[in-house]
This record gives sequence, structure tokens and C-alpha cells, in this order.
Amino acid sequence: MQHPSAIPKLVTAPRSGAGRVSGVAIAMAIATTVIAALQPVVMRYGALTMDPLLFCTIAVSAAALTGTVFLAYAGDLALLLRREYLARLFLLSLSGTFATSLLLIYGLRRIDAVAGVILLESEPIYSLVLATIFLGERPSVKQLIATAAILIGIGSVFGAGPAFSPLYAAGLVFVTPLFWQISHVISLRLMPPLRPLTVTGARYVFSALTLIVTLLVLDHGALRDLTDGSVLLAGGATGAFIYFLGSLSWYGAISRLSLSWTTALVIPGVPLLSFAFAMIFLGERPTTRELIGISVAIVGVIALVRGAEGGRVSAIEAVAAAHQPLT
Repeated sequence: MQHPSAIPKLVTAPRSGAGRVSGVAIAMAIATTVIAALQPVVMRYGALTMDPLLFCTIAVSAAALTGTVFLAYAGDLALLLRREYLARLFLLSLSGTFATSLLLIYGLRRIDAVAGVILLESEPIYSLVLATIFLGERPSVKQLIATAAILIGIGSVFGAGPAFSPLYAAGLVFVTPLFWQISHVISLRLMPPLRPLTVTGARYVFSALTLIVTLLVLDHGALRDLTDGSVLLAGGATGAFIYFLGSLSWYGAISRLSLSWTTALVIPGVPLLSFAFAMIFLGERPTTRELIGISVAIVGVIALVRGAEGGRVSAIEAVAAAHQPLT
């Protein structure tokens, strides 16, 4: 993670009306938690009920369309094609949305959402590793202990039964957060001068184009399902709500609240709500071993993130520290 002094802070709201801003920020943090908790469940549903590649293409295209509207309104749409940003934005889209969407949905096609939630708790570990490699930071003893706790929590479920079977599917979900974190390393070089809205929109626009080409080349037969209104509705709602709105609510929350307060809500809230949503919408039931494992992992994640912070940080650094399981 880059030192806070090296990253320009986002402009915060004026002090007048601070109570109103605080209410909006809390609402954004809660929205982020709920939306992030829904993602593994929605992706599992899409993987089981329709062609995974088509589902991802529709969802990301819907997010791209939503982002294009916002970017056009803000006057930032032309920035996506600026020569000095184009290559990095494209790489950002490949790592942060294209790769993660496909890894997650094909992994969740074979393992249930409960197991997926547990595996996604590995993300802060990747953040720590990348910060060590690319930013030259040395992990503290507290961070190493927290990392061990996360791995113990995940590993305790691994040895308990078939939750992570087949292994290749569990591996796809397990490495998904690595690509999220790689995208954060790229975004550190883009924000500023680009705004979070511009970078978020670019991720979806370029990923949508890539997914459309991939679908036409590899699985064009799936296009016949476009006549099914339920496919369009599920994919479109996922893109506009889970992907784009989730990203905006996350950026909005961490630009108004301290990282410690936001992560205190989001980190334990996401997996616990995901378990509840998996039970309600998918009929999945976490075992006692899975509940214990996720509890240990959550404690490790909170300790790892809190051990990396030193007061209020910018939205960019906060995302690099604790990205919500989105997009």
C-alpha cells in the first residue's frame, strides 16, 4: 500500500451540513455491504440457470451502459480514449472486471456460494503481497499474524469435507481477488488525475467490448438466449445494481468516512449477509465448520486492514486495502 502522504486526498464535503453528509455516508456504507453480499449469490444463480459467458456479457454490458450515461453527463467520456490513459484503462478492465467476472462465475458454477464467500476472504492477503512487491512495504508482525488467521480460517473449512470440491473451481474463486488487487495497483497510477467515476466507467466499457467479442468467437450460440426476458432482466439488473451501483456506493462511503469505520461495517457484514442470502435465495446451509472458519477469517481480515492504516486515507488507498467483492 502506498504511503498516505503520497496519495492526494479526495475532496471531502464542507463542514456545513456535516450531519446530513454523515447520514448519506452511512447509507452508502450499508448499501455497499448489502450489494457486496449479494454478488456471490447472484453469480451462483447466474452460473446455474444460464450460460455463464452470456450472463457476464449482459451484466458487464449493462454496467457499461450505465457508466456511459454517467460519464457523458459528467463530460468525462472522451477521457477513455486519451492516448496517455487508454492502455492502462484497458489493462485495468481486463484484470479488474473481465478476468474476475469469468473466474468467479465459472468457479461458482461448481462450488456453492457459501464456499465462495469463504474463499473471497483471501483478498487482503493479496493486497499485502502486492504492496510488498510493488510498493516496497514490509508487513508488520501484526499483519503476518492476521494473514495466518485468514489462512487458518479458510484452511479449516478446506479440511472439513467437500465444500471446496472440485479443487479447480475453488481455485478459480480463490485467485479472483488477486486480479481485483492487480487492478488496484494499476488504478493507483490513474487516480488522480482521473476521477473514480471515470476509472469505474472505463473498467466496464472496455470489459463489455472484450466480453462481447469473446462471446461471439467462443459461444455465439448462446445469443439465442437473448430472446429470454428473464436472462436479460437478471443480467441487466446485476450489471446496473451489483456492479456499477456497488462500485459507486463503495467509493462514496470511503470518501466520506474513515477506513476503520467503513471496514468495521463492511468486512464482517458482507460474509454474514452472504450466508443469509445464500440460505434465503439458494437454499444453501453453511455447516458449523464453515461458520467457525469464516469467523476466524473475518477476525484476521479486520486485524490485517486495521494494522495497515494510520488514520483517514484516500478512497484509492482504501480500495487497495479492502476492496469489496464486486466487479
